[in-house]
Amino acid sequence: MSPRQRDRVRSLVAEADYPLDAQTVATALDIHVTTARFHLNNLVDEGAVVTVALPPEGVGRPKVGYRLVVAPPIDDLLIMLIARTGESPEAREVLAADVGRAWAAKHLPRADTDVPDPVVLAETILTRLGFRILGVMRVFGDHEITLCGCPLKDLERDLPEVARGLVRGILEAALAAGSEALPANYAVTVRPDPNGACELRLSLTQSAARP
Repeated sequence: MSPRQRDRVRSLVAEADYPLDAQTVATALDIHVTTARFHLNNLVDEGAVVTVALPPEGVGRPKVGYRLVVAPPIDDLLIMLIARTGESPEAREVLAADVGRAWAAKHLPRADTDVPDPVVLAETILTRLGFRILGVMRVFGDHEITLCGCPLKDLERDLPEVARGLVRGILEAALAAGSEALPANYAVTVRPDPNGACELRLSLTQSAARP
């Protein structure tokens, strides 16, 4: 499955105001309807998308629609963060990373391979927690993911170190759950968009020391 094509399908469903069927996705992205259905069903398997029955347009079986999973409420998360807030930006980032790992642990999927693709792991957990993936770039084994940080927009504005730590913790938990080898092979860094947009840039960089 092409990660780039999957990202396009994911973004189209995320931006829609109503459930989309496979034919609508195929037409919008200029791909075959079988390909669109394949990517949509994989997103369902990841937990990023759910299916709904669309109203019938005539005689026959109703169409299947696909919509993004509604993000879980963040109120409890904020309470956890406030309760554990440190006295300095550095301490708050460390504590937020702990909370991010705990939050991710409740929603992590089961890995299907011995050493899964770290980008797929990252995309899956971030989508389950309400983030939207905007782009992925791979260069010589390193990966950079751009995501919409809107679920954490208030934290990004007021406590950027907490938003960074939270997302870093989420990714570290996803890598650790995917394979024991991944945390040793990749370092996770999170930084805000340089243009000030509601975005976060995540880097999965291969560690210098390899086993």
